[in-house]
Amino acid sequence: MIPADELKRDILRRYNRDPHEWHVFVGNDQKGYYDVVVVHGSDAWLIKEQPINPLQSIGFGVRDSILDQDIVKRFTNHTFGLRPLSERDVARVAQALKRGRSLSRIINRVLGTEPVAFKELESPMALQGPIIRSPASIDTISENQTELNRKLRIELEKQLYRRYPQSIAPYL
Repeated sequence: MIPADELKRDILRRYNRDPHEWHVFVGNDQKGYYDVVVVHGSDAWLIKEQPINPLQSIGFGVRDSILDQDIVKRFTNHTFGLRPLSERDVARVAQALKRGRSLSRIINRVLGTEPVAFKELESPMALQGPIIRSPASIDTISENQTELNRKLRIELEKQLYRRYPQSIAPYL
């Protein structure tokens, strides 16, 4: 078990080295904790978190591997990443918002471009995503995920009980 903040820093370092072929999935488990699965090639990071306040969360995660890499492609045609918006794109977004029009054409066109690393981002605005959101837990990415989710939940609850007991049993 690795603290979620440490895993996120590792993911960011790896993304900046190679911003292509990333996928991000978010869901909630049966207790309402956030499940985040980040996939790059055969590598997968599973993170379980609980917000403590709007600026802070506590969580743990593990790095795993995916045997069937095609499974993530079934969820979306686009990979996750930062895609720069040109000044023309920004103007189009502003016009669409001003007129109450859909942004889907602009978003789909930008999603068709290659993602860039944070350090390469020079445009005034960027599109980040897509992040695939599921209303339920995400248990289909890795064969080990169900057991890992259970272990992550236990570790998260231990930390919550020790550091933030009011978040586990607020009305005892």
